[in-house]
Amino acid sequence: MLDHVMPLISSPWIYLVVFVLVAIDGFFPAMPSEAVVISLGAMSASGSSSLVALAVAVVAGGMAGDGIAYALGRRAGRWVRSRKLIAAKERAERALGRYGGVAILVGRFLPYGRTASAVTAGSVSFPTSRFRLFSLLASAAWAAYIISLGLLGGVAFADSPLLGTAFGLGVGMSLAGVGALVQRRSAKRRKAIKTSERVLVDAGRPGA
Repeated sequence: MLDHVMPLISSPWIYLVVFVLVAIDGFFPAMPSEAVVISLGAMSASGSSSLVALAVAVVAGGMAGDGIAYALGRRAGRWVRSRKLIAAKERAERALGRYGGVAILVGRFLPYGRTASAVTAGSVSFPTSRFRLFSLLASAAWAAYIISLGLLGGVAFADSPLLGTAFGLGVGMSLAGVGALVQRRSAKRRKAIKTSERVLVDAGRPGA
């Protein structure tokens, strides 16, 4: 993908490409939008791309993709077929019920969380105005995070944008891995607590 995008770097059309990739990633989480944004972030460290234009494209694309996923969830909440997306959607539904719009913000940084939280918000008729607000906040936060990874790589490897991109992706994947590990351990801990509570309740019943 990067090989096809590189010739467009010096053209304003690159920001339209970013907008489209980030938007599609909202309802089809298989697009390499992170790699492209991190690459452009790395290049912006040397002035090869506009940081402001990149941020605007990422935020706008994020909101557009969220809106499409929300609409899909509202019309057909059961469209999800992927096991990973089903599991993510179930987590998103529990999180939305417990934390409301904050779950949309947090979900942006979890694997499959963006699509799952947006689709789930639509399927449970989460208020549209609140969804748009949290979508804006989540898109802005994710843009700041992902572009910062690119900038970090661009500063660390000023002579090689590709190495800067690889570095940014590596840091991002490491952070995502740590987040997934923490999430898994938290889920196991909650399950263990619920099991213990159930055992105590059963033990306290007459005739137990």
